[in-house]
Amino acid sequence: MPFLEWKDSYNIDVKEIDNQHRGLFDLISKLFTSRLYEPDGKYFLLTLDKFVEYAQVHFATEERYMQEAQYPKFAEHKREHELFIAQASKLEQDVENKEPDIENKTLDFLKDWYLDHILGTDRELEEPFHAKGFK
Repeated sequence: MPFLEWKDSYNIDVKEIDNQHRGLFDLISKLFTSRLYEPDGKYFLLTLDKFVEYAQVHFATEERYMQEAQYPKFAEHKREHELFIAQASKLEQDVENKEPDIENKTLDFLKDWYLDHILGTDRELEEPFHAKGFK
């Protein structure tokens, strides 16, 4: 069984955001695979760096859509993004410092956050984005 399995139900039917969500999903899957095949962790760290960079791009996209849709929970949603980046940046440092079991801790954090955010917080964006005509 895969570490994380993509489901079409994760989509909110706004193409750009769905594509970015899938990109984040794919990077988490690469992180999982990298730790199985490369014991020194260099590829894991590089992939985690890419994930954090891509998450920032995605968050900027989502925030742009939220502002255009005049989403009432914009500040709260943006704060979730900021907290995630802070936590992920700390994990990057811990991976670089080779903290014990950090790869597993990182994967668990990313999986839980991804599923909670995509299936929870981002699900709330679907209706206002569709009302605004975003596709």
